[in-house]
Amino acid sequence: MGNSKVLVTGYPRFSNFDENISEKLMKLVNDIDFQSIEVYTSLLSVDKKGSNSIAQRINNNENFDAIIHLGFSSSREIISLERFAYNQYKMNEPDNSGRMITSGKIIEDDLEVYETTAPIKIIDDKFDAIDYVSWSSDPGRFVCNETYFRTLSTIFNKTLIIKKPSTLFIHLPNEKHIELLTQLEVVKNIIECMIFKPQIEVVGGLIFDMHGRILSCKRPNMGDWGGWWELPGGKIEYGETAFEALNRELIEELDINVNPIKIEEKVIFDYGDREIELTIINCGIISGDQITLIEHEEMRWLSKDELLDVKWLPADLPVLEKWFNQGLPNLPLD
Repeated sequence: MGNSKVLVTGYPRFSNFDENISEKLMKLVNDIDFQSIEVYTSLLSVDKKGSNSIAQRINNNENFDAIIHLGFSSSREIISLERFAYNQYKMNEPDNSGRMITSGKIIEDDLEVYETTAPIKIIDDKFDAIDYVSWSSDPGRFVCNETYFRTLSTIFNKTLIIKKPSTLFIHLPNEKHIELLTQLEVVKNIIECMIFKPQIEVVGGLIFDMHGRILSCKRPNMGDWGGWWELPGGKIEYGETAFEALNRELIEELDINVNPIKIEEKVIFDYGDREIELTIINCGIISGDQITLIEHEEMRWLSKDELLDVKWLPADLPVLEKWFNQGLPNLPLD
């Protein structure tokens, strides 16, 4: 399998600006060693030809795993990740060719809006604690939006594309708001989010009651995988062992202190946009009246024959099917 191919575009200066930060960042991206990623760059003219350049390359069967359009916005003070592209012109100044279209559609008989194909959840997780990176729903109606719309329209409508490249437009602020190298680091991280599949380590608790049944918990109806069932537990944080993480998670979720005894199962499951490594640890017997549901909607104690009566998370399901067919792990000896 070859290296992943990423295309990064930028624009030259336009209007009365002396330079364009997108051109500067595009050039700096070339100096980053991504190892298994081949980065290609293209400087797009600020006119109709430039806005259609990448769409034409896709139509000519050039293949990329990810496309990142970079553009400068003098009105932004943070880095804006554009969620949508709109089939609309509303220019308030001429582009570099002198063209100025104040109304109308970019492509007749096309959709009104396209959404980014970038992995939104992965990017959210990466930048959750960073206040100078945010999603935007308004890319403007100038050449930036036109470029984005033409690219996404081609990606969605070209029948020969088997896998749609992860595509995103990023509006960059002036360097006086965020220094150049900080913006470069953000672009680097976004490229990695769009190419590399995150590997997340999680832990689940195998908890028995006095009758040999195991505890299952229903996730909140809202949010990711709402309403699905799981073994209680969660993500292993940096620096934690699986045992330490399980202790912390069960206090946070069920208000119980446990004595994790031994690892029963390890599962690797591919969710498509991320890979989960699940470690299941036997915690022995806990009385139901000790448990307080803090984060879950509901809990059930399941016997071996009832294991498949609930809708398990995909990562949990293979283990539960194994236990249903082969029997539950043994209760720990006192």
